[in-house]
Amino acid sequence: MSANTLTAYPRLIRLVGFLMALGFAGITLWNTYRLIQRIEDDEKQQMELWGLAQQKLASNKDLDNPIDPLTFQILTAENSIPMIVVDDQNNLLFSNNINQRKLAQDSLGYIQKLKEEFGAVHAPIDITYEDSLYQKMYYGRSNLIYQLRYYPFAFLLIVMFIGGLVYAYYKTNQQAVENKLWTGMAKETAHQLGTPISSLLGWLAILEKDVDPKMLNQIKRDLTRLETISARFSKIGSLPNRDKTKISTVIQDLTEYMQIRMPKDITLELHLIGEEKEVSINAELMSWVLENLIKNSIDAIRGKGKISIELSWDNAALISIKDSGSGIPKKLHRSVFEAGVTTKKRGWGLGLALAKRIVAQYHGGKLRLVNSSGSGTCFEIQLPIA
Repeated sequence: MSANTLTAYPRLIRLVGFLMALGFAGITLWNTYRLIQRIEDDEKQQMELWGLAQQKLASNKDLDNPIDPLTFQILTAENSIPMIVVDDQNNLLFSNNINQRKLAQDSLGYIQKLKEEFGAVHAPIDITYEDSLYQKMYYGRSNLIYQLRYYPFAFLLIVMFIGGLVYAYYKTNQQAVENKLWTGMAKETAHQLGTPISSLLGWLAILEKDVDPKMLNQIKRDLTRLETISARFSKIGSLPNRDKTKISTVIQDLTEYMQIRMPKDITLELHLIGEEKEVSINAELMSWVLENLIKNSIDAIRGKGKISIELSWDNAALISIKDSGSGIPKKLHRSVFEAGVTTKKRGWGLGLALAKRIVAQYHGGKLRLVNSSGSGTCFEIQLPIA
């Protein structure tokens, strides 16, 4: 099974989950709409029956005859539908489920407002007596209908909130698993490097008798470098120790080491500006960050070029690494520090992600891309003063 196929599975699962949620939301909205329509039809029939009952009551000329039980039940039945009944002179005769305080404050204005509001929802029902208009009834929607209208949105918000919590838990758990994996790989790498380093140190002791001391000195520096790399890997997953250090010393040691091992067509310059202050850092990890940025600059330069490192001071230590390379594509500027993002054909895209993590999480600083174009790239590290 290919890596692309494995990568596609989570995307497919997310797509299916999204479509299922969308379908479920659509069904919920449709069923709620159908329910609202059914309740509205029932309320309309209820009001029409009330109008007919009122009309029958008005047609009862013999006051000594008892009211028909069905008519009485319809007129006195409890309901939550707001309604008003007015005569042909627009005088209020009856009201139900209406704000009585507003009615008392401004009777005519409030009645007119209700007539317009209810008339926009339902056509008023005419109550006639002896073929002439006797009363007119206006009615609106019950509170139940308004509550049901907002129910789907409240339900969807709850579903989205729960879905967000599940997704956040999944991502956090996935990140924790990945961190454990990378930590395990790093510690295993450090362990594997230990054996050949010990062996090389033994061979170096033998070579010291017959080989040029200058050459031996460079071999020793390379071996020291290997030991440093091994130490870095072994510290991944645990909080590093930080000491008050002159960052210029770390930068100078690194530039001296890198200059001899760089292509001859690339020059490496170091500029120290201002009075130096101490910073609290882990020298090994910070050296790795700087080395990673310098190596990226070397890879970006095709042919002759220049890399410039500048250390200056403001409210923090500012380290800028500039190069004259081909630059980073604009579309990657925002994602350049994300794991897996790389411009190299054979790159893992982990260097800048780890560098940013070391600067930000372990040292409380910042690593940012200042600018990048076809004429070069500039990164800046900010470290708080101790």
